[in-house]
Amino acid sequence: GLALAAGDEQLAAPPAAPAPKPAAKEAKPISTISPAGTAQALSELTTFLRAFAFAAPSEAVRREEAWRLWDPNGNGYLSLAEVDLGVKMTLQSFLKDAGAGEAVWRRFRPSFIRAFNDAKDAAAAASSLSDDYVTKGEFRLLLSYLGYYATWFEVFAMVDGCSDGTTATDDRRISREEWEEGIEKVVAAGLSWAPYVALRSATSASFDEMDSNGGGYVLLIEFCAWLKAAEVEAATPAGLALAAGGDATR
Repeated sequence: GLALAAGDEQLAAPPAAPAPKPAAKEAKPISTISPAGTAQALSELTTFLRAFAFAAPSEAVRREEAWRLWDPNGNGYLSLAEVDLGVKMTLQSFLKDAGAGEAVWRRFRPSFIRAFNDAKDAAAAASSLSDDYVTKGEFRLLLSYLGYYATWFEVFAMVDGCSDGTTATDDRRISREEWEEGIEKVVAAGLSWAPYVALRSATSASFDEMDSNGGGYVLLIEFCAWLKAAEVEAATPAGLALAAGGDATR
């Protein structure tokens, strides 16, 4: 579950000698450089998606539990830092392994700000703070967006650096050469584990569509904006959800 332990119980005085702590469960390492599309990489992405699969209307109770966990001060607003921590805690709880949860969190962390920015102005502003934070009414969309953007980031990382997965050669931008070399893998992802319109139909010309400022490189923010626009235009289920969000170019 998402509930955290309430804290250590107070010991009666005089305290008994503390029992030896059980050996901590060794966290199974989850590599951040596993080749995208392999069983390990898809397992990591699947874990992430499953951990946040409670955006459906029928999951209202679970969302309420998560909201209370993510909004510890009860002010009704989630900052980016609170979302970042909430994602981490949810993954650790879902996997029942702090180390493994942190590894998955770290792998997809660059995508969280994209989901946050898209969700925080989905609803009409109720106060001067509403457009700077995710409100409770936007929380369900945030959960959906986390899955979309994590998947998109995985595809982006697969192309960045002309390597599989996230590696030391990545610079968080895609050159035209990297795009040309990676198109075949992008289309294959779109036809399988990343079923989004723009990926399925990606071509060499897609680079210029993404490179909105003509800088010769595609940044993650531009890549996500390109994917979002295609989903919205096609009115896919993801597109309908994304249409409620804000400008993906921020």
